[in-house]
Amino acid sequence: MSSSHPPSEPLPEASGTPRADRRIPRDVWAISFASLFADWGYEMVLPILPFFLIYTLSANPFIVGLVDGLAQFGQSAMSEVSGALWAQSPQRRRTAAVGYAITGIGHALMAIATVWPEVLILRVSAWLGRGTRQPIKHAIVSNASLAEHRGKSFGIEQALDSLGAVVGTVVAIAVLLWSGLAFSDSFRLIFAISIIPSAAAVAAVLLFVRDRARRPSPSASLPGARGPPMPRRVQWFFAAELVFGLGYFSILLALLRVGESLLPSSGGSIELAVAASLVIYLLYNIVYTLVPFPAGHWADRIPGAGLVALSFALFVVVDLLLIVGGEVGSGMLAFVIGVLAFTVAGIQIGVQGVAELAWLSRQVHEGLAGRVFGRLGLIQGMAILCGSLIAGALWTYVSPALAFEVSAVFCSAGAILVALAPRMGSSEPNRAVAA
Repeated sequence: MSSSHPPSEPLPEASGTPRADRRIPRDVWAISFASLFADWGYEMVLPILPFFLIYTLSANPFIVGLVDGLAQFGQSAMSEVSGALWAQSPQRRRTAAVGYAITGIGHALMAIATVWPEVLILRVSAWLGRGTRQPIKHAIVSNASLAEHRGKSFGIEQALDSLGAVVGTVVAIAVLLWSGLAFSDSFRLIFAISIIPSAAAVAAVLLFVRDRARRPSPSASLPGARGPPMPRRVQWFFAAELVFGLGYFSILLALLRVGESLLPSSGGSIELAVAASLVIYLLYNIVYTLVPFPAGHWADRIPGAGLVALSFALFVVVDLLLIVGGEVGSGMLAFVIGVLAFTVAGIQIGVQGVAELAWLSRQVHEGLAGRVFGRLGLIQGMAILCGSLIAGALWTYVSPALAFEVSAVFCSAGAILVALAPRMGSSEPNRAVAA
């Protein structure tokens, strides 16, 4: 389930003489608040998007999976391009602002969409904008910070990013419950007003970020350049990721499943069912915000790829809860099962991202790390597209239960395969690796 953020290429040391103080640099605060406003804007849109597609534009779950899967893949591909071409460009501040603007405009224009292909184009365009500015954002934070303070800087950026997601979801719930509009009009109003925090994100970048771009290191690899082969265990790891990805679907499909199970108990009120679903989604964002830090602590202590395998297995638990939630009908029990499913999902995505990066970073030397993380991002982008299409097609043309059962099979197989990765050959020579 993705709110997935593909890992970025490790960035070189900041140039120039480091400052001796411990203050958080202005650029870090500016980018962090841009992240807050950007997440505020698009997290108003994303959790209501599947319901808008289904109940307003008469789409089906396959279309929901197609829309979000293509958007996620587009973001992954564009991040690769942006990281290679613009992350250290003298014009990166303006390029980042354009990326923020494209995301905000793409989502706001959904307010006037009348057919689902229009939403598809706007959603993919919005996430291409996100892919454009993500590597630049990370480069600005890294360049602005002393090496020993980068963890703190990225932590502040991630904290404000997550806070924006929480605020955006709360605003969407408030509009749904208190706007007094029909559900379709409420959806369109949310899309339209999401441009306000998105515009604030653009302003934060243009007005408060200083350009400290520098020339990339001469030793940096060019896109497409041939380098040393990846270790066998890393190749096995990627194969396991791909198998797991065939069962990994967009979080919007899971949210739609919970919303449909709550609809009868809300007296047929789509507004109430969607609002209840958004409360569950809010919990997911809160859990996802809290998990990565302790997950990083565990990743340094659990040997092998065990923590990655555990994260894959947690998605099997999510599948099983979604299956059970659809079988129990509606009412409080369906709500409780939805809460459990999204709590586990928040833990799962928080653990997976940290565990993958921690294990892979121990397998290769720094010169190969960029290629490895870039490859992981592309695989994850392709995986969520395939997984969402498989789940959406099975849901639409066979049954929702079968979609989640097939997902559980693929995810279980991926968990087994990734647990075996440390046994598949050695890491790169001349490097001590804690497998």
